[in-house]
Order: sequence, then C-alpha cells, then structure tokens
Amino acid sequence: MAQLNIQATRATAASASAVITPPVRVYSISIASDGGGAGILELTTTSNSGTTILHVDVPTTEIYTLAFDGGILFTAGVFCKTFTNLTGFTLFSDKYSGAGLT
Repeated sequence: MAQLNIQATRATAASASAVITPPVRVYSISIASDGGGAGILELTTTSNSGTTILHVDVPTTEIYTLAFDGGILFTAGVFCKTFTNLTGFTLFSDKYSGAGLT
C-alpha cells in the first residue's frame, strides 16, 4: 500500500469561502452534533451552491467518523453549503500540494 500524506482541516460553519481551495481527495470525516437536534452537513464543490458531493445526517449528541475507501474527489475544492446543529467537522484529505489528485 502506498503511503498517504494526510492533512486535517477543521471547520465550524457554512461559508461562501472554501474549506479547502484546491482540488482534493477526502479520505475521512469526523462530524460532531451540538446536541440541539438532528445535524446536517452538506459539502459541495465549485462553490457553496455547487454540486453536492456529500450529505450527512447526524443524530443529536452523536459524533460520526466516516472513512471513504479510495476517498471522495472534490474537483474544485470543498465548500460547506449546509451546517445545522453541529459544533464542527474535520476533513482528512490529501495534503493540499499532493500529487495525483485526479
């Protein structure tokens, strides 16, 4: 198995700005509920109104950690469109300057 250079990036809100700007492959994500109701996280590419790549429902008081075999490619960066009843999320991705992201 090839060695991966993994980078962790944390975000705590939806924004028009990219969570990660360059194209990147996300291998895992950890999402924490704020306990105020069912949480929703929606990640897009291109912009926060772009194509939805990942939509996750998080039950109240839960912390979800999901791993994606082979990763999920965000071809134009990672944006957070929907961030409801969450305290934050951490993306585990290729190092931003990593090669072979396509």
